Amino acid sequence: MNQLESRKLRWKLTLGLELLTSVLAVPLAVLFIITAGGYDFNKSIALIVASMISLTCSYIVPSIRFLYLGRILSKLNDSIWFSLNSKEKSEVKTRILNFPLSNTFFYLVQWSLGVPYAWWLLRIFFVPTFLESFPFLFLPFIIYPILGVSHFFLTESSFVDLLESERLNEVQADSEKMRKVGVHARILSTIVAIATLPIVVLGYLLFEETSGWVKLGDVTIPLILTLVFMLIAVVIVSYQLSSTIRRNSENMIQIFGEMSDGNLTHILPMVSSDELGSNSKALNEFVKRLRIIVKSVVREAEKLSGSSKSLGENTRELSRKMQDQAASTEEMSSGVEEIAASIHSTASRAESQAQIAKKAQSSLAELEARIRQVHVALLETKGDADRMKSETRSGEEALQGTQKAMEAIEESTAKMGATVNVIREITDRIGLLSLNAAIEAARAGEAGKGFAVVAQEIAKLGEQTQENAKRITGAISEALNATKSGREVIESTQTVFQRIGDTVAVTLDRVSEVASLSDSQLTASEQVKSAFTDLSLSSEEIRNHTQEQAQTSTEFSKTIVTISETTEFLNQVVTQIDELAVKLNEQAGKLRSEVEFFKT
Repeated sequence: MNQLESRKLRWKLTLGLELLTSVLAVPLAVLFIITAGGYDFNKSIALIVASMISLTCSYIVPSIRFLYLGRILSKLNDSIWFSLNSKEKSEVKTRILNFPLSNTFFYLVQWSLGVPYAWWLLRIFFVPTFLESFPFLFLPFIIYPILGVSHFFLTESSFVDLLESERLNEVQADSEKMRKVGVHARILSTIVAIATLPIVVLGYLLFEETSGWVKLGDVTIPLILTLVFMLIAVVIVSYQLSSTIRRNSENMIQIFGEMSDGNLTHILPMVSSDELGSNSKALNEFVKRLRIIVKSVVREAEKLSGSSKSLGENTRELSRKMQDQAASTEEMSSGVEEIAASIHSTASRAESQAQIAKKAQSSLAELEARIRQVHVALLETKGDADRMKSETRSGEEALQGTQKAMEAIEESTAKMGATVNVIREITDRIGLLSLNAAIEAARAGEAGKGFAVVAQEIAKLGEQTQENAKRITGAISEALNATKSGREVIESTQTVFQRIGDTVAVTLDRVSEVASLSDSQLTASEQVKSAFTDLSLSSEEIRNHTQEQAQTSTEFSKTIVTISETTEFLNQVVTQIDELAVKLNEQAGKLRSEVEFFKT
């Protein structure tokens, strides 16, 4: 509000109030004094002149009110208003709302000084008697109530446009500092003012009539004018009261109509200090909170809609991943089943391998024992061969001495026969040994190939030995024949013995070689036995591990089945969540469309 608008408002208010005073209150007071005091024409003119002078002089009070109101309204100037804080703005609005009641002080001062001053001025024209002065004392009872009520309502109505302005409409008045004048007090004051005026006027006139102070027939015209002005005052005051109530009611009807249409942007102006004005503050607070709630609901509905859309997208993505996981779980389950089957097969094979290793270990132990027996037999054969060599040499020596004595040759020949029997027995044992060795070599498989070669060599040696034994037998037979024949065959017998000695030497060498090979084979057999022992232990460990793996794979397969079932259940839950998200989005849209009915 600029200075021009401020002056315009103050002039409008001042002219309205002084118009009530000059046109209604002062004429009513003058007519009452003329009628009640029985003034003649000249005295009436003097009273009117004194009243006009007093009224003119009393305008100093409205001037002070004009300046005081200007000081209040100056805070509404743009340069000052925007520098005020909310508390100071609230104080400005509170002072404007309190001004209609504050104006009571100004008109009381104006009339309290003006009435005595008019009576004093009247003395300039004539000295009024007691009966002519006594009506002045009743003016406060006649004028103050009706003028106070009319001034209050007029002042309040003058500020309506200002209080309904955008600048003050949004400012909340300080309820503690605001001097409230309730509807009950307004109606009661209006009724008292309206009732007091005719009661005092008519009562005083009737009192004078009955007392004989004044004859009402002599003051008919002033009496009629007094009654007319009384009626005008009553109509004006009643109209102002109804206008105040109607204005607040219309504002409330308008705001309730806008609220019913969903318009929450308007604020109910607080244009009075009664309950209706206070209710406007409460209603504005309610509308403000409702507007905040509606905005919050719209905002939350938008968030809910966005969240539901995001939830729907996330649940669909989760559902797709859950389906992929279910497919992966099925593939994993198939792979685990294959692994479990392979592990079970491996466990069975490991069990079979462990049993085979145990059997092989047992066979190797038996083979080792037989190799030891062969080795012992070979050692014995070697000893026999050594002895045979010695005997052959002895035979040669005997042959050399045969010439000397045939008895010695026959004896040596008998010994050689016994020796040949030993050789045959040895060859038979060698044959049996080679046969057993070949059988064990065949059982040993790859590990017994080397031993099979040795067995073949022993078999060959046995065959050769057997052949040599046959030869020796033949030689002995020849020797026996030779002994019978005499000296003629000694030389041939000696030659045969030499051959036998050579053969025995060869046989001894071969037996030594076989014994050495047998010793190496025994060592190798012990190593193979140790290796098979380790293999058996490893097979046992492999069997245990494969059994544990089989059990683990079974548990893992069960776990995968559980995961698959859980994934399927979660997939169903995600589908339900997706459906709920769609419904939630629809409900959020409906809620937003419903709330958008309100304009904030």
